[in-house]
Amino acid sequence: MSRSLYLALPILLILAGCAGQDTRDTSYPSWPEHRSALQQLEHWTARGKLALRSSERAETATLLWQQQGLSTELHLSGPMGVSATTITSDGQQMEIRQGDEFKTFDISTPDAIALNTGWDLPLHALLYWLKGIPVPESPVQLLELDPDRDLLRKLRQNGWEIHYEQYEQFKNLTLPTRLRIQRGSTSARMIIHDWQAQPS
Repeated sequence: MSRSLYLALPILLILAGCAGQDTRDTSYPSWPEHRSALQQLEHWTARGKLALRSSERAETATLLWQQQGLSTELHLSGPMGVSATTITSDGQQMEIRQGDEFKTFDISTPDAIALNTGWDLPLHALLYWLKGIPVPESPVQLLELDPDRDLLRKLRQNGWEIHYEQYEQFKNLTLPTRLRIQRGSTSARMIIHDWQAQPS
């Protein structure tokens, strides 16, 4: 073995070892950075579709979600039972309106949405899950990240399991465009066509 090759061999071995240690694309923000940015995103609009399924029925609806701080306005419209449903909340009270009928509840009222629409949807938690982060004040049973991009791939929280199937870039934020949530026989698949983030 020549002297130059003998000297170069340890360097090549070190470089080879370093190459196999971390394959994550460092051009993307880390999970803590990504989560922090989305926690600060308080004013946004999401448009897409919602498919709901239980052991008894299945329905689809178009979805328009507008969030302004603690104020939520969710419009669901479709050809079946979820048509012309508007759910609004100011963080304390929640109103469910269907046609000319509406009812108001304290936001802590258990199963308010399920009792009035027939569907069990965790509105307060969806505010965070839709953005691709856990609910900050609730325990997390499982949190699984994509090893390449440090984005949420699977979450189990509040008895629900959330699977993130696709993300897209919207300006400087990476946000979910396909996700599925499930608890027992109830599942909801959400496809988001457009995200609009507004300045706080």
